[in-house]
Amino acid sequence: MRIDYKKDLKCWANFKNIDVCVEQKKILSNININLNYGENTAILGPNGSGKSTFLKLLNRSIYPINSSHSSLKLFNKENINIWDLRRKVGFLFKEMEQRVNNEVSLYDLIASGFSGTFNARYSNLISRIEKTKIENLINDWELDNIINNKFHSLSDGQKRRGLLARALVYEPCFIVLDEPFCNLDIKSNFILNKNLNNLINKSINILYVTHDLESILAKTNRIILMKEGKIVNDGIPTEIMRSNILSDLFNISINVIKQGDYWRGIPAIN
Repeated sequence: MRIDYKKDLKCWANFKNIDVCVEQKKILSNININLNYGENTAILGPNGSGKSTFLKLLNRSIYPINSSHSSLKLFNKENINIWDLRRKVGFLFKEMEQRVNNEVSLYDLIASGFSGTFNARYSNLISRIEKTKIENLINDWELDNIINNKFHSLSDGQKRRGLLARALVYEPCFIVLDEPFCNLDIKSNFILNKNLNNLINKSINILYVTHDLESILAKTNRIILMKEGKIVNDGIPTEIMRSNILSDLFNISINVIKQGDYWRGIPAIN
């Protein structure tokens, strides 16, 4: 049954006539969309299409152009306390890795999720309840054998799992991920895919950005297409993941096929 996104699901993020400029360059134009409870959503598009900027609007690291005709509401509020936001939404951005101090261990990194920092300063101040949450995350994300290692000594896959564990310390309802599968080898990709699908099974909704068809999670039930700073299509996977639609999106002739739970794009033969 097709979902009517405007009527059937309660909205947690509402974008109305949103434009974004960065360094006097327009990155997003006329964004009008609702993000709803119960959705696991992939934002798909070529590099430079504005996908990451869209996510940064959600964590308040970027703000839209102020206009009387525009609004951005999170949980029905235009102004939301950053700590309230962190308790509802966990974020993972690739550049977070660069913000971690060299001597920080993986344990300290996960613990830093409670303070909003990326260092070990507050690790000894967390409560017993918070320590229990960290221990559960270490087990859930299979990090026990590397938990005392320095974060910067870890592989890309291990770093990604550690940052995701950090994003989950407040047990949020939503996880927002920017290119979570970027630079991962095959094994790390499979492990992360499995763990993210496990989160969905626990009723955590996932919103993630990708430019890779094979990275689309099996339990994704909505796909938003972005190109040149605009939303160009939006719907359920079986409607969106079509050869003609994605050929137009990426400006290349491709055939889109589904193998089991995974999508693939292969060059079209003329």
